[in-house]
Amino acid sequence: MQAIDRDLEIPVLTERLGRIVAGVPHAIGAGFTAHHFSEEMFGGEMDPLLMADDFTMEAPTFEPHLHAGISAVTVMFEDSIGEFLNRDTLGHNIALKAGDLYWLAAASGAAHEERPEAGARTHALQIFVNLPARLKAEPARSLLVRAGDVPVIEGKGHRVRVLLGRSGGVAGAGGTPEETTMLDGVLGGPGRFSHDLADGHRAWIYAVSGRLAIRCGHEACLLEAGSATTVAAGPGIDIVLDAGAPAHFVLIAAKPIREAFVRHGPLVMSTAADVRRTLARYAEGSFGRIPA
Repeated sequence: MQAIDRDLEIPVLTERLGRIVAGVPHAIGAGFTAHHFSEEMFGGEMDPLLMADDFTMEAPTFEPHLHAGISAVTVMFEDSIGEFLNRDTLGHNIALKAGDLYWLAAASGAAHEERPEAGARTHALQIFVNLPARLKAEPARSLLVRAGDVPVIEGKGHRVRVLLGRSGGVAGAGGTPEETTMLDGVLGGPGRFSHDLADGHRAWIYAVSGRLAIRCGHEACLLEAGSATTVAAGPGIDIVLDAGAPAHFVLIAAKPIREAFVRHGPLVMSTAADVRRTLARYAEGSFGRIPA
């Protein structure tokens, strides 16, 4: 069975393309709003991603908190205003700015605090990326990518920042625990961009704003702003993104892990015993202190 979008005449089929999921609006106090996605909403087809929040923060919202068994990734969108202050138990005290990326591979455990400076308006994507069991016990480490170091693919109707990995022969930063591609792109009106999804990799595609048509082989779908979909792992395939009017998207691609896990808030370990041990070590102060 197929449906047709009458505006763009796109047949909506399903094989590699996954379900379309609208982000759940979420607010905390007066200073934090988000569109929230979790792996349960995609029936597990978001793997290795566990969560993604497209958020705006204008006031401190979260107390310092522990992560373990995952990477906590912050992607600053280019419309952010002011600095987003990040402190963690690796000893870092970093001011993130528009266009920056900070990847905290918490692994065996690390705590951090993130908050906007006074008068700032942070617009960013925060992603929790699962780690395979063989990496969950590793020491925590981090990767900082400054906006000025991000290569940009520009052409007629598109501008795409290659934050991580590779697209179209252009290489962004490496050094993530597992091979990951992350693209932050804008399409003009009209605009088109094509990304070759590597063999065995799965993609998660999110429409930050605008209306985005996705073509993958003989399949196609349409994403409205605030919605996302996936492309299943399989043979390498070309993903084509089209927009008739300005649109902003994020594409993240990596190999799925396909391992069972136990989740306790921002701790994602292989067993419940691992969770208990990690919490005990945190209570003992084993992961160090967040800088003052």
